[in-house]
Amino acid sequence: MTALSELKENTELKGRTFPINVFPNRPVGEQALYLHWHEHLEIIYMRSGQAVFDIGGRTYPAEAGDLLFVNSRELHSGFSVNNTRVEFHAIVFSPSLLGSQEPDPLHGQFVLPFLEGSRRFPGRIGRGDKLYRAFAGPVKAVLAEFERRQPGYELAIRAQLHLLLAAALRHQTGLGAPETGAQGQERKLQRFEKLFPYIKEHYPSRISVEEAASLVSMSPFHFCKTFKKLTGRTFVEFVNLHRVNEAERLLRETGLTVTEVAERVGFCSINYFDRTFKQYKHYNPSRCRRQERE
Repeated sequence: MTALSELKENTELKGRTFPINVFPNRPVGEQALYLHWHEHLEIIYMRSGQAVFDIGGRTYPAEAGDLLFVNSRELHSGFSVNNTRVEFHAIVFSPSLLGSQEPDPLHGQFVLPFLEGSRRFPGRIGRGDKLYRAFAGPVKAVLAEFERRQPGYELAIRAQLHLLLAAALRHQTGLGAPETGAQGQERKLQRFEKLFPYIKEHYPSRISVEEAASLVSMSPFHFCKTFKKLTGRTFVEFVNLHRVNEAERLLRETGLTVTEVAERVGFCSINYFDRTFKQYKHYNPSRCRRQERE
């Protein structure tokens, strides 16, 4: 298994001729969106709550009304703020939806750069952005058209997506490719192909930064910098989050004591386990066990 296959999500879209789907999300707990990537483009429309999204190695705070854009092959994840309830819609569509069957100079000039990754959607558009309406209008129209499915909704959605491309072209921070384009992102993922499965297998043991860096043939300094760009978290934070998520599952699904769970997932100190668990989940392990019993 490689890092690409470990983290790739094979999102199922509605059909080959019109490959798009809308996913309403109402996650419970800190993790609003697990770390993954896919070939498709994705638009996240925040409906309620507050969250922080890591997209392509950059961090974006988000609240109700905000829009976030995930370009093809960008690693992305999301976490609620203070473990509050978050609600958002994810519009996921294949780049082929914007393809052209006939020779079209406008397609080659304006659309193709987005499909090839030389131009990118901006990571976040907040309600205070001067071009917010130019982005929010088409996104809301896509959601409405997809929900009603009236005759010709496919044409309407495709037209709205082209309006989004026009808005992205006009948005100053959306011009040009960011630091980590699609090809660069893929090369970095391939270099890390041994690491992510290794973490999943060995997380109960201590994995040092030096050990992880040697697996990808990097210096510790370069490794830490690259890992943060790829995942939005430090290596220690990433491993601890994996341990805490596994601990939460064990507390809910097994009869192991809190101390036994802490040892099972790799925490030598119960006090450190309590602090780390609360840092990510915003409540302590004992409360998690009580909630499950209730």
